[in-house]
Amino acid sequence: MDKSLDISINIGLDPAIYIGASFEAPITPLGFNELSIAGGLRKKPVELVDCISIQQKAIARAEIVIEGEILPHVRIKEDKNSKTGKTMPEFLGYTGNANSLLPIVKVKAVTTRKNPILQTLIGPGEEHANLVGIPTEASIYLKCEESIPGLLKNVYAHSAGGGKLLAILQVKKRNQNDDGMTRQAAIIALAVYRELKNIILIDEDVDLFDTNDVLWAMQTRYSGDLDTIFIPGITGHILDPSQSPIYDSRLHTKGSTTKTIFDCTVPYNLKKHFIRTKFKKINPEPWIKNIIVKNKTIKNHK
Repeated sequence: MDKSLDISINIGLDPAIYIGASFEAPITPLGFNELSIAGGLRKKPVELVDCISIQQKAIARAEIVIEGEILPHVRIKEDKNSKTGKTMPEFLGYTGNANSLLPIVKVKAVTTRKNPILQTLIGPGEEHANLVGIPTEASIYLKCEESIPGLLKNVYAHSAGGGKLLAILQVKKRNQNDDGMTRQAAIIALAVYRELKNIILIDEDVDLFDTNDVLWAMQTRYSGDLDTIFIPGITGHILDPSQSPIYDSRLHTKGSTTKTIFDCTVPYNLKKHFIRTKFKKINPEPWIKNIIVKNKTIKNHK
């Protein structure tokens, strides 16, 4: 439209707003108000206020609000000052390449709370991965439950993939047909969340949040040539350096990869052969009492 776009940049917000802002298509299509998700998590609406210098809203009680406008047709190199060709750390743990054509925000005003706290968030790290991963998990779970009700028990967007590239899907098979449905759930997850690269499928008796337990399932419930599904030439994530023609000459464009499903679940009819060892729960109270009595006796003796 050849016109400036008024925006407010809001810094220092509560976690619900950051989680809501991390949702993306298809769960929240273009035009969807992600602040409604934050309101749902908080169980009350996110309050907005008018900016003082532009016709735009800002988030009430943000620590810092930068008011400005994105200028049309004006672009600048991201490494204008450093001239290194690199930029800030990316969420996958690599230093990013500088963008040569970034838009400019012309700042009109800055407002703050009294004694404002500057909150920053730079990846890679658990905080960043969790903020990105929670919406990933929700998106996958909702679509799988919609397509195959009752099969998927939980989803973990593992931090090793930055909350985007690696997902652990926990299922509970109910009959022999669910052997195929389990793999169908993985395909649904890949369709829902295009940035996913690898999916590990596990049973309900495996702790999806315990990486050692997941890897144990891979060692004892997975055979490479039987339980691996490869889907080549699929759009992934441009910030993964292995998704490049430099790494894989078969690729025509950056941000394309082979997606892989690792089925580490037990075939339904073999469940009785894969029963995990269970230990009885012991009440530690008698031993604790004895230890306390002995300690008191030793102290009194001294």
